[in-house]
Amino acid sequence: MGVFRKGKNWWIDYYVGIKRVREMVGPDKQEAAILHAERLKDIRHGRNPELKRIAPKPFADFLPEFLEKHAKAHKDYESFVTRTNALKRSFEYYALQEIDASRIRNYINARLGQGVSHATVNRERACLSKMFNCAKEWGYFGGDNPVSAVKPFKESVGRTRWLTAAEAEALVACAANHLKPIITCALHTGGRLLEILTLVWDQVDLVRGYLHFDAHQTKDNEWRAIPLDSVLLPMLQGRSKVREISGDGHVFTLRGKHLQRLTTSFTTARRVAGLGPDVTFHTLRHTFASWYMINGGDIYRLQKYLGHSDIKLTQRYAHLSRDYHQAGTEFFGPPRARKEEEHAELSDSQGGRTAQPAQVAESQPRHGRVGRWRQSVLAVLTTEARPLTSREITKFVVDIKGIEIVKDMDSVDQAIRNTLSSMKKAGELQHNEIAGTWALIGHQSVTSKQSH
Repeated sequence: MGVFRKGKNWWIDYYVGIKRVREMVGPDKQEAAILHAERLKDIRHGRNPELKRIAPKPFADFLPEFLEKHAKAHKDYESFVTRTNALKRSFEYYALQEIDASRIRNYINARLGQGVSHATVNRERACLSKMFNCAKEWGYFGGDNPVSAVKPFKESVGRTRWLTAAEAEALVACAANHLKPIITCALHTGGRLLEILTLVWDQVDLVRGYLHFDAHQTKDNEWRAIPLDSVLLPMLQGRSKVREISGDGHVFTLRGKHLQRLTTSFTTARRVAGLGPDVTFHTLRHTFASWYMINGGDIYRLQKYLGHSDIKLTQRYAHLSRDYHQAGTEFFGPPRARKEEEHAELSDSQGGRTAQPAQVAESQPRHGRVGRWRQSVLAVLTTEARPLTSREITKFVVDIKGIEIVKDMDSVDQAIRNTLSSMKKAGELQHNEIAGTWALIGHQSVTSKQSH
């Protein structure tokens, strides 16, 4: 349409990519025609004309508003301050409309030249991206987010350091008296430092044997419960008997006062124990997950204990020792059942009648694997304090079915069928959730089965 009149004013009409833009100019047609030509010129030169429709907003003026309206609502406010301070040193004299992908790349190269890691640069890039998203939402910026044109660096999975039993014992032995129970709690719950330091007695149930972290304490704002094992339960029972009367209800205190940080005491204990600087308090969380997996725990319950929304994060924490990996060699090679069947066939062909190996191949692997399946299904389903949704059950069956290699899949499916059906009878699962599971694993729904 180009230039057109609507009422008393002239408008211009153009496209930015596939987006149609209509802009009112005023009563002068010639002025509208000139502005229309400028907009088309900007588009031909790769400039977004929408940026000119909004009054320039200086980065230095926008930053305080961003911290006040967005960052303060988050638990990691100090992290926002640290990252925006680095951004401010480079962009404080620019308007938001002047910061393009080229300037952002120059900033990243300068930071790398200062010795900053890729991970730190990625966090600062993400912070800048969030600033532009907020600026668009609040009407200070138009067009595409320029940060989206700059790809982040690939990062490693992070620290994989975890403690052996001897290292953990040494760390506890060398810790100050107020630090010992905190380390023990971290090793046996996988809790983060903030979660443990803010734990109060109202969140600990010594009768039922569990503690929980409230949503305002956790990183993902989700409530989660942790059972107390044979080490943590007696320790907390002992502390509950001698808790500070003058305290504010926190489980871990120093002279009756709430502990805010452990930097000095933990560093001292680490050094005395002969552990390197790669051991941090978060290493205790890695240790909890690693020990859990080495002891044969399933990754689905570990996901719940650690409070991860994505199981990929849990797999990142589940580091296994080399000894544990080495022990896995017993499962290498051809399937044991096939080797025994071939041995039986060979004996028959030579005139012998050794049916016993074939019988072992028929019964032992099937029942052993089905038993492990049933145990895993029960373990996952019974950890939930509420009925599982169809999506949750479906994801579990897909994942575990891809892990196990079972000769007789019908037996496995029947084990799952029996387990879920018994839970349905107990009122713990709904009919439609079970039906969704049957449909997934290639069977008819419970309803259709019952109709036959």
